Amino acid sequence: MRISDKQVQQVVKAYADQIRRQGKAVSRPAEQQSHEIRLSPQSQDFRAALQALRALPEEDEARVRELKQQIDTGAYQVDSVQVAKKMLGRNLVDRLL
Repeated sequence: MRISDKQVQQVVKAYADQIRRQGKAVSRPAEQQSHEIRLSPQSQDFRAALQALRALPEEDEARVRELKQQIDTGAYQVDSVQVAKKMLGRNLVDRLL
C-alpha cells in the first residue's frame, strides 16, 4: 500500500486537532501541564508498518541492476496500459482524500 503526501498531511492535521481539543478541555497551570499520547490499535499497527517501511532500503538493488541490464540490451518494454492505470488510480485516490 502506498501512502500519499496528502494522506500524511491529513493524519498530521487530525492529530493537531485532537491536541487542540484536549488543550481546550483541560486548562491547568503551565507548570503542571503534561502531554500523554494514547495510540489506538490501528495507530499502533500503522506506526509499526511505517517503521518497517523506513527500515527497508530505498531501492531494490537487484531489481535496479536487472532493469538496467534490460534497458542496455533493449529488452525492456514499457506497458503503457499499466502506466496509465496506475496514474489514473493515484489521481482517484488523491481526489477522494
